[in-house]
Amino acid sequence: MIRSVMALMAKSIYKDAYMLVWSILLPLGLFIGLGMYHDGASYRADLLVASMLLSLVMGAINTSGFWTMTQHRRGVFKLLKLSRLPISQFILCSILARLLMFVGIAALLLLAGFLLFDMRISAVGLMLVLALLIIGSVCFTSIGYAIASRARDEGMMNMMSTVVSFPMIFLSTAFYSLDQAPRWIQFLSKLNPFEYAVRIGRSAMAGAVDVPSLAILVAFAVVCAGIAIRTFRVE
Repeated sequence: MIRSVMALMAKSIYKDAYMLVWSILLPLGLFIGLGMYHDGASYRADLLVASMLLSLVMGAINTSGFWTMTQHRRGVFKLLKLSRLPISQFILCSILARLLMFVGIAALLLLAGFLLFDMRISAVGLMLVLALLIIGSVCFTSIGYAIASRARDEGMMNMMSTVVSFPMIFLSTAFYSLDQAPRWIQFLSKLNPFEYAVRIGRSAMAGAVDVPSLAILVAFAVVCAGIAIRTFRVE
């Protein structure tokens, strides 16, 4: 049953126009465009990580929220009452369905980096990137579900997801340093799960593990998943 639910969810998710723009076209265009403009190897490595995580956070928070609102409007989630599938397993199926796409996008970005900029990553680095995508998918998709559970319509969902996702990106070192930023911004970045995902990704590109950041992101994922399961509504 879980396999059937996951297959159906994957088909509906992959047809999402929001997903195409926010999770595929925007990160890929950003990476190629800025990568061609700046020729520094370290900058391109950081840009690659930022592009992968931009795809992840936008696809997990923004597009998953819109997808959830659409399914609510169609009454799809009411069928959960008639099934024996727990909410936790339903959310897990959604995360897995999106994870397959995020892995595909990451592979596409890595391939673009190799073909265009001769960027390489070790086997250990690839495994660490995969682990990052798994943990990040749980964390950020759960945030998307939690937001959708509070939104009354698509307009409110758009506002709430934007208010959450964009500050997460801007209050991080994904695209620039925060060394000269005010202390309150640096403090907020330490409360930002996206920042820890960036740190893990950069270490992964070097074939290393940022254990403290990994532990913190796992903690965020567990808490966010618990909130998503507890607040998920079928009506």
